[in-house]
Amino acid sequence: MRGRAIGLGLLGLGAFLLAGALATKLFLVPALVTLPLDQTADPVANGTGVDYFAVGTQQQYRGVDVVVHQHVIGHADDPAAGADVAVWEFGSTMFNSSGVAFQYGTYQVCLDRRTAESVHCPSAFVTDARGAKVSNAKIDGLTLTFPFHTQKQTYQVFDSSANKAFPARFMSVERLHGVEVYRFQQKVPETVLDSTDVTGAMAGVPDQPSVKADVVYTNTRTWWVEPTSGVIVTAEEHPNTVFRGPDGTTGATYLAGKFVGDDKTVTVGVDRAKKFSTQINLAETVLPLGLAGLGVLALVGGALLVRRRPAGAHRADLPEQTDDPSRVAQVQ
Repeated sequence: MRGRAIGLGLLGLGAFLLAGALATKLFLVPALVTLPLDQTADPVANGTGVDYFAVGTQQQYRGVDVVVHQHVIGHADDPAAGADVAVWEFGSTMFNSSGVAFQYGTYQVCLDRRTAESVHCPSAFVTDARGAKVSNAKIDGLTLTFPFHTQKQTYQVFDSSANKAFPARFMSVERLHGVEVYRFQQKVPETVLDSTDVTGAMAGVPDQPSVKADVVYTNTRTWWVEPTSGVIVTAEEHPNTVFRGPDGTTGATYLAGKFVGDDKTVTVGVDRAKKFSTQINLAETVLPLGLAGLGVLALVGGALLVRRRPAGAHRADLPEQTDDPSRVAQVQ
């Protein structure tokens, strides 16, 4: 009887563990594998061969080195933030070789915490070509991260300069610091960001004191993404923004050059990707498979104990031993 009781207990435990494995996949994983509300990151990019125009001094700089300090912060206390939506703000400041800041940019996006897609909400904002803040902005596509389990496909990724999403195409599988990453590339076509009054010199017509010029922008951007976590390990971009006069003449270069994440940014990105991918694998695979495996073992062990016949049960149908000859004769 004791073995049977243990067997029944193991059957119950096995059923419980299998139910736990199923519940982990159905309920725990969706709750755990989400973008954090309190995200923080401080990537740095080095710009080489950079051309930029200092509007204040009306001076064009060519082929200089600059540093771009970026900051991502999650606003967990924002009214739009919650179980399904994260609110992240991105800021960027560019410094010249003298350490003087000369260009700024920022925007805030609401993200679906499971798909990483931007969602429309009152907390979102962008800055326009003049640097003015535009609240309740419509931001589409991916922004500051790729989705969990990134696929080898084309994604729409938001460009904060053009305030529009453009396709980012999968290019190849590569390795960075021993970690497998997917390389995506986005080409932003020539886009007019603004039309504004500028000096003739800025628009390429120095003989005129002031003209209406277009601010024309293009870019080629590359991301290296760890696919399990969707973490952008590092990025590279080649923006080219110029002033174009009314007759089509290209004037001053507002900003152009090559910008690449520095070594520390890559190292931090790799470490972040390893941490999140390990947590995701633990929640999605190791934990449910472990529970399921223990559940099966418990069910098998319980079934064997329940089916086992008690000791001596194999003699239960044999006649009693007796010295009475007549009883023996009856059996024969």
